[in-house]
Amino acid sequence: MNTGLTPDVFTATVEPLMRAAKESGATPEALSAAFMKALLGLYGQPAAKDFSAKIGFMTLISQEGGVASAKEAAGLYGGRKPATDEAVRKAARLGQLIVAKDGRGFMLFPRWQFSEKGGGLPGLRDTMKVLRQHPHFHDLLPFTFFLNPSTRLGGKRPLDLLRDAKADDIHRVLNLAATAAE
Repeated sequence: MNTGLTPDVFTATVEPLMRAAKESGATPEALSAAFMKALLGLYGQPAAKDFSAKIGFMTLISQEGGVASAKEAAGLYGGRKPATDEAVRKAARLGQLIVAKDGRGFMLFPRWQFSEKGGGLPGLRDTMKVLRQHPHFHDLLPFTFFLNPSTRLGGKRPLDLLRDAKADDIHRVLNLAATAAE
């Protein structure tokens, strides 16, 4: 993200303000709200919306261990025998792995999609196949689908059910994905 500020200007202005707010007991939520209010007042609605969307994106992808580069994902995907960077990129292109691209075009793989033994979580590939049929599919749809609780899953997240790896739970996740894809 190009801030238009040199690192020295940012370090000299914004970081001390944030540090002082934290030291005076401000919560991250209060600091964020104050920052958004100031941004809106100084730069207007479009800039505030853009900033808010970027913060939302960063918050979403940082959940459950954050994201991995293609090289790191290759190690997670391969398990004991690491896969290659190209293997995970190909799996992502084929829709078998979840990937989002950052502002520079780098592929970001959520760490939570990988099984402890390597490969994707049970049911992930089939669920992704269904989700990719969504008429408005975009890179963030799998993040929001897997990380948000659903009343149709008893308040659990689809990710939690895939981790449990029970066939009936995977079927429930696939049914939910089919509904989301309509």
